[in-house]
Amino acid sequence: MEELIIRSKNGDERAFTELILSMKNDLYRIGRTRLNDDNDISDAIQETMINAYKNLKKLKDNSNFKSWIIKILINECNRIYKKKSKNTKLFEKITIEEPVNSIDNSINNINAKLDFELLINQLSYEEKLIITLYYNNGYSCSEISNILNMNINTVKSKITRAKEKVKKYYEGGVLYE
Repeated sequence: MEELIIRSKNGDERAFTELILSMKNDLYRIGRTRLNDDNDISDAIQETMINAYKNLKKLKDNSNFKSWIIKILINECNRIYKKKSKNTKLFEKITIEEPVNSIDNSINNINAKLDFELLINQLSYEEKLIITLYYNNGYSCSEISNILNMNINTVKSKITRAKEKVKKYYEGGVLYE
């Protein structure tokens, strides 16, 4: 990845494309935490790529590339979300539009994924984002802390509280009182 970042900083568009493609699933899942519409998510990712490419030379530490691009994506998703909220003034709908890519996927795996999506959609945006970064994208609490500019202990407590909310909801309790 380091070599791709260096080549990208030197203007190699193919290297930059390869970097983005290596992160496309992570970027989609993170965008999904804020935006429900696939077109909006695609727009956010596209704007993120444009902004990142334009500002790539400003990135001082190449090891922070993933955190840096996720911050750009979060800001872009928030911008789109605010714009949509002002225009529609409607509540977000809970949707699951994850395409089934392979016949080999078992019904249990699909149901588990749907259950997880439904459960985390019951959380606040911040909780949903942290849980997605932690469980789906495999970021550590420290990395999430850096991405969100949040104290590491706050991240840990939000993960714990979100897990408790999900567990309570899953067991049939009331999530929000």
